[in-house]
Amino acid sequence: MKFPAIFADNGGDKRPIGFLRRYNILPFTAMILILAALSAHNYFSQKNVLLKQLETDNINLVHAFNAALTRFEAIRKAVNIQVLVKNISLGLDIFEFRYLDRHGIIINSMFPEEIGRTFDRPGFLESLQKPDDLGRFYTDNRDMTPVLAISYPIYSDNELEGIIDLAVDISDLNYMQEELRKTAIRHMQRDIRNLLKAIASSITTSLAVYDTLDYHEFLRNFSDTSRNLLQISIVSSNGVIEQSSDDQLVNTVAGIDEEVQFRGEFRDENGRPVYRITAPLLNIDHGGDHEHILLMLVNASEYARNNDALLITAIATTSAGILFAVLIAYSIYRVNVESVKQERDRLEREVEARTEEIKRLSNTDPLTGLYSRRYLEEQMGVEFKRAIRYNHSLSMLLVDLDHFKKINDTLGHLAGDKVLSEVGRRLGKAIRETDFIGRYGGEEFVVILPETRASDALQIAEKMRHLVAERPVFFEGRPIKVTASIGVAELNSGMTNYEEVFEGADKALYLSKEGGRNRTTLFNPPLNKRPA
Repeated sequence: MKFPAIFADNGGDKRPIGFLRRYNILPFTAMILILAALSAHNYFSQKNVLLKQLETDNINLVHAFNAALTRFEAIRKAVNIQVLVKNISLGLDIFEFRYLDRHGIIINSMFPEEIGRTFDRPGFLESLQKPDDLGRFYTDNRDMTPVLAISYPIYSDNELEGIIDLAVDISDLNYMQEELRKTAIRHMQRDIRNLLKAIASSITTSLAVYDTLDYHEFLRNFSDTSRNLLQISIVSSNGVIEQSSDDQLVNTVAGIDEEVQFRGEFRDENGRPVYRITAPLLNIDHGGDHEHILLMLVNASEYARNNDALLITAIATTSAGILFAVLIAYSIYRVNVESVKQERDRLEREVEARTEEIKRLSNTDPLTGLYSRRYLEEQMGVEFKRAIRYNHSLSMLLVDLDHFKKINDTLGHLAGDKVLSEVGRRLGKAIRETDFIGRYGGEEFVVILPETRASDALQIAEKMRHLVAERPVFFEGRPIKVTASIGVAELNSGMTNYEEVFEGADKALYLSKEGGRNRTTLFNPPLNKRPA
């Protein structure tokens, strides 16, 4: 059977309801999309909160580094030889000051760009071969300025440790008389020697302290003491790393080529999640004369874990919401399917009931409630074929009410209907469950008796006749005497169809009528002949 359609009635226009509307697919699809959108919004909102917190923490880290770097620079300047010399210069107008190692390499200078170069004063390298030549004053002209200069050796354990190159401006002495000028220079030489002697040991100590104030150590120590800080570097404006907590990164390119402002970026480096920070370092003098860039790599594993947890929570929430919506949709779907199934079963039962009712009405005589002529003829054909096939016995009765026309003519058709109805009820009491009885037409009744021989059929016929005649039928308080004539016929080997059996019962009925009515007659082919 086909699945029953469901219809919507819109002003008499009945159209099938679509699948989506029938099972509420669209509302639940919208619910799923809304749940997914809310979960996604919550995930990205929480992710932004985590990222903002990470950015805030690292801004504070940058500020902490700037403060530490400022203090570090202050300490370096405090032990700087230049500052030391300036503080105890005895009023001398120092024009140049630099400190050289034993090989003439400039370690410290008033001019930072010189640091790391070889001191190239003419004749200086030759004087290194004769240490006794060191420590003598000489006049020189530097940057078009007359100076009194000295290369002063510093010894440690009788070993040459370093050399101080000091030049004092004497341009003001050029305007003195020669004697006065010589006297002033002698006094100046004495003061310079006193100065150098006074600061010789201090210079050695300051240099030792200065050497320990190494940027790499400072950056490495800051990195080690800062939670989650993996790497910290100072990058020049052209993108080259000048100082770093990782020695291997010095003089490599940092890949910073844009205008630098504070910027944090979450990325994956060497399979590890990190937060990369770039920030400008302004007005910090650490060996250069240009602006520098701070580069930090912070361990972002905790952020990655929290982000993964948020993602898993969002996916789980969305999945649970979708599953819940699907379960509700499926439940409604099952309810609808079950409702449709029940409606289909109800309709099937109703159709079956109506079919049975129609069949019953078509097979039943409306007046007596017995089978109709059409149904009797069908059953006569069926029972005849069964009896022939299995060689079973079959008998048939034809019952006719005596003088029934007189009842209709004298008492009316309502009285006749009453009689027919009551006679049908009495005849029905005489048959078995396997027998068939019906009104064949007018006042005639037909009884089909399967598996019944003529002798048994006669007994049933007599019982029917007595039931009809034993008491009158009352109509409107008036008794109506009723009798019946019955013809009995049995199937025999010479018959080829049920009509012949019926014809035999009809001939026997005729003989009952001719014999005085209210009697039963058995059909006997050689004897029972009905005139044509």
